[in-house]
Amino acid sequence: MTKIKSNQNTPIFPQYSLEELINDYPLDLEAANRSPKTISAYTYTLNRLISFLKSQKLMKPVDKLGTKEIMAFIRHLQNSKKWPNSLQYRKGYGRLSPFTVQRYVRDVKAFWSWLACQGYIESNPLVKLPLPKVPQYIIRTLTNDQVRRLLSSVDRSTAPGAKYYCVLLLLMDTGMRISELVNIRMSDLDAKIGLITVLGKGQKERVVPFSRWTRKELIRYISNYRAQLCPENSPYLFPTDNGEHISVNSIQQFMRRLVKKAGLNGMRCFPHIFRHTFATQAIANEANVFALKAIMGHASLQTTMKYIHLQTGDLKHQHDRFSPVENLMKTKS
Repeated sequence: MTKIKSNQNTPIFPQYSLEELINDYPLDLEAANRSPKTISAYTYTLNRLISFLKSQKLMKPVDKLGTKEIMAFIRHLQNSKKWPNSLQYRKGYGRLSPFTVQRYVRDVKAFWSWLACQGYIESNPLVKLPLPKVPQYIIRTLTNDQVRRLLSSVDRSTAPGAKYYCVLLLLMDTGMRISELVNIRMSDLDAKIGLITVLGKGQKERVVPFSRWTRKELIRYISNYRAQLCPENSPYLFPTDNGEHISVNSIQQFMRRLVKKAGLNGMRCFPHIFRHTFATQAIANEANVFALKAIMGHASLQTTMKYIHLQTGDLKHQHDRFSPVENLMKTKS
């Protein structure tokens, strides 16, 4: 950081524009091994902030921007429509969700922390800026019956069916992210022991265990069907006919078709719900939260702890046990 001395011997910080610093920020994120998707999200948020500040004539050098301008940006986001430039906007999409707004604010706060760390500003005015609150919802998961019906609807006698069956088993059995699963290479798999090495967020490697049943089905798929799907030199566990890895979109499309085939019309089924289901059932089966954190690749234990909640059926069972009225009437009788 370059400081200019004034006549009063007070350090003066050079004035930088938001636009020029946004060009430097992604380079530091790349050096920190942040994923391209994360970098793109940060860049989008900051460009949206610039557009807002310009439209409201609030644009200033970064050392002059503070909570007043960012609070105005938050209010703008809270009243913004989803995808206003999309043709689908006419179909009646509402406002940005509180979760999306909170993500934008997290991005802005992270950028201001970087500004202070790099010495572009003397201090971070957003340190104490609270994040907008978001609703607390029960995490939706699949029931055992739904999982059984989905799995039993897959035709395992075909190469594609065997592949997708193993995809579903791994998602359910390990709780790994779909982005991690599609990139699994044969060299990452230790089928004898039942372990997979995956590359998670922030380019962090971790080892994920899987069960004997999943191991059995993976060996069956690799031995009997995988060679039918791709060239011999494909490195991926779940390849396509050109040797590349299976796409996230193809798994999403398969799940949509499978829901209908299983007669579960109206049920939402997407890759991440298997991650939620894995974590929730692991907690219900008394899994150690520290082991679960390591398996799922959570950066913080707080993220893992959000799965410590009771489902409706568990709540009913617990209430039947401790109900004051139920126990009173038992005693009376």
